[in-house]
Amino acid sequence: MKTRLLFGGLLILMLFIAGCSSGSSYSRETLDKLANCFADKNVKEYGAFWCPNCAKQEKMFGSSHEIMRDRGVYIECDPRCVKNDNGKLPVACRGIEGKAEECLDNKIDKYPTWVFPDGSREVGLQEISMLAQKAGCSLGG
Repeated sequence: MKTRLLFGGLLILMLFIAGCSSGSSYSRETLDKLANCFADKNVKEYGAFWCPNCAKQEKMFGSSHEIMRDRGVYIECDPRCVKNDNGKLPVACRGIEGKAEECLDNKIDKYPTWVFPDGSREVGLQEISMLAQKAGCSLGG
């Protein structure tokens, strides 16, 4: 009986840990290089802070998504992400100023929408390997 309980508890712990993982099998170094390659090639990921698939996509990139935000790959489309009279953004915007006009100009109506240098688009949650291939970026070392 104790063995069953121990095994069951261990199984639950393993499932919990698996659910908390970054969701990516790529190293941080690889993802950092990919994020920089996206920026160098002018790949865009249009999203919104409230979008569940955008959050999943961000989680797949882990901390490398910060590079994508800092280098203009990720574009926040929610029009509420503007600075108030005190120069502060709403907390929900996570420090990312929205570019609603750019999103409208590019006819972005679903999130995330990935736009590649050749003008092609992919809408929805995407695999990292496919994004790298479409962008012409290497996932190799």
